[in-house]
Amino acid sequence: MGLFGDDKQQDERLNALEMHIRSLTDDVQQNRLDVAAVRIDLMSLQGAVEEALDKKISAAAVDPDLIELNEQLVETRRESEAAEAAATESWATLQTGARESYQTLRSSIEQASARLKQG
Repeated sequence: MGLFGDDKQQDERLNALEMHIRSLTDDVQQNRLDVAAVRIDLMSLQGAVEEALDKKISAAAVDPDLIELNEQLVETRRESEAAEAAATESWATLQTGARESYQTLRSSIEQASARLKQG
């Protein structure tokens, strides 16, 4: 029994809040993907600029990292789409998986960035 006997109204409000939270979560996930893509592009640009300035960074050292990061970005996008499609079935479990996927991608970007800085 809900507060003051308004079960139906409370259920409607809870459903509306849940849908709002899911929508916000989807937006956050998309923003994470966009930020990761921008970081990958920025690293590529940084490598090109450093190479143009005759610093010792070879394209061979940068390209494999960027290829790997782009593959991880594609996989993260797939998982994000799967999470969105199956949100009504097991939202919390899928969110945990998506969060882990973002963390893996972020860690890989940071490692690649550190390797670029070591040059």
